[in-house]
Amino acid sequence: MSVDWKTLRADLPAEVQERLDHLRLARRLGRALSDLRKEARLSQQQIAESAKMTQNTVSRIEKADDILLSSLARYMQALGGTAEIVLKDGAGRTRLVTVDVAPPAGEGAQ
Repeated sequence: MSVDWKTLRADLPAEVQERLDHLRLARRLGRALSDLRKEARLSQQQIAESAKMTQNTVSRIEKADDILLSSLARYMQALGGTAEIVLKDGAGRTRLVTVDVAPPAGEGAQ
């Protein structure tokens, strides 16, 4: 007799369920990046070369629970796009922040 996932999950301790939820939500970003790359018909190797990272790093980003903002920015730049983050406080105030790739040394604003 088989038991479905929802039944098994309901029997887990609350802290384990919370951790599972956190991991599932965290992987949404990596999955979204992978989907964008595939829609652009680009390989992980092509992203890696453009972003100046290894193919293994691209693979890890696409599976990650936590991604550095600088890696996210480089990945999106390799796709020809940008990354924006919405900051929202408890009162509902928001700020939209564009995540930029730092310019190479010596090319900063003057």
